[in-house]
Amino acid sequence: MLAPARCADPRSSEQMSRKYTILLILALAALTGAAGCLSTSFGEVTYSGGALQVQVENAGEPVENAVLQIMIMEVSALEQHEAFSEARYIDLERGENEYTIRADLQPGSYKVFLTVFVGNERRASVIRDMEVTA
Repeated sequence: MLAPARCADPRSSEQMSRKYTILLILALAALTGAAGCLSTSFGEVTYSGGALQVQVENAGEPVENAVLQIMIMEVSALEQHEAFSEARYIDLERGENEYTIRADLQPGSYKVFLTVFVGNERRASVIRDMEVTA
């Protein structure tokens, strides 16, 4: 004799469906939030002749009056000390942009903290190691 077919509990499938829906919404929200960060990125950062050269790639629309924030920390032993800090307004054209920032740095090891803001939104942020030689 055949046993009667069992029906899946409809409540458990509804709960699973709700969980997956919530996870999908959270994933989409995270991707949407990250999308702004993908339109602007930092390229090469170099120091020579008393100036820092910073390349910023803008894949989005041109932006006027964005803010480029630069903080340079001197690293020695297990300590860090601020060697330079500046924020300036920049215009971001589509494609590669290069900015020159005058900074008097002595030979040594540094960490360069760079951030681009458009309005109240942080578009790009990076920390780079840098060596300054004599």
